[in-house]
Amino acid sequence: MRIAMLHWAFPPVVGGVETHLEELGSALVSRGHHVFALVGEEVERRRNHRGIAVLGDPLMQPRQDVDGDRLFDLLRRFVDQARPDILHAHNMHYFSTQHVEVLRRLTQMSGVPLVLTAHNAWHDRLGYEMLRYRDFWDRIIAVSRYLADTLVVQGYPQERIDVVHHGIDPERWANVAHPDGPPTIFHPARLSLDKGSLALVRALDRIRRRLPDARLMLAGTGTIVDFASRQAREVEMVRREIARLGLAEAVTLKAIPWEDMPAAFGQAQVVTYPSRFDEPFGIAALEGMAAGRPVVVTRVGGMPEFIRDGIDGFVVEPGDEEALAERLGYLLAHPILARRMGAAARERAMRRFHLRDMLESTLAVYDRAISPRRLPLQV
Repeated sequence: MRIAMLHWAFPPVVGGVETHLEELGSALVSRGHHVFALVGEEVERRRNHRGIAVLGDPLMQPRQDVDGDRLFDLLRRFVDQARPDILHAHNMHYFSTQHVEVLRRLTQMSGVPLVLTAHNAWHDRLGYEMLRYRDFWDRIIAVSRYLADTLVVQGYPQERIDVVHHGIDPERWANVAHPDGPPTIFHPARLSLDKGSLALVRALDRIRRRLPDARLMLAGTGTIVDFASRQAREVEMVRREIARLGLAEAVTLKAIPWEDMPAAFGQAQVVTYPSRFDEPFGIAALEGMAAGRPVVVTRVGGMPEFIRDGIDGFVVEPGDEEALAERLGYLLAHPILARRMGAAARERAMRRFHLRDMLESTLAVYDRAISPRRLPLQV
């Protein structure tokens, strides 16, 4: 099968969708499929990334003022070269009306079935404006049951929605070491207020009153998806809070490349993902489980679907810094328990959220999208 992916970013840009594109695309390639990706980058360039033929172009960045004729020509050339059996768009229900209008013209001409993976749901002006295209997609993949329910409430057709959870590549997480250094917490998300970075710094301050050696690693300070231009401002807010609490020696801010993430997990005893907003899935939390770490998350979005409170880690209420500190500190203070819960977390990740299962489910969605197009016309 020939599959053409569409999104506004791709590795080395760091983000959950970008990780998913890399994992899904390379898994499809390993099965003998041909995968092409058209993504937004600062300059036009072609490259091969883990077997995925990637075309980057600034026109694929989500801007409303893009030249429609040039965009149509780009998409047409991409489809002509890829000759896909499936067009698979990621988060294009929150891209720009201009991009979806152009895509609609193109698919009407080509007849190629169109699959959307919704990695998020938005409740702002653009999110509601894009609802006019809710019947446009042949199939819609939601990355969690929470997200599927949200899309249905917004008006997306329930009969076209399939839930496909993210999957973990067992080889990538097979040899994560256990640390022998100071008790360390790892936050493997982009550094932002929405991801709970500020609350986590304050929680560390509470933890260190009982465990003075406790440390925190904050990731996601490098190249991330940041179209709202909030990253630099929020990083500075977190830095100021670290300084105010006197935690400069206890907190590490690192831009961690995708390929170095397993080693980063290996430096921590506990992983946390304390989002403040309705996290649609939280793939980095699942990676923490695959790395054999107990994971402390907030009760938001899709994360409670895969983390069992008291078994794989703990689930706390969003914004409750005291509860977050208590659960993290308890795991750091009880390393045997932390290892036992980490082993349970890894076993669950490998058994219920395997890359193989995500791949098979995605291929089944492709087949459902293609099958109606194969039926003879009724006259």
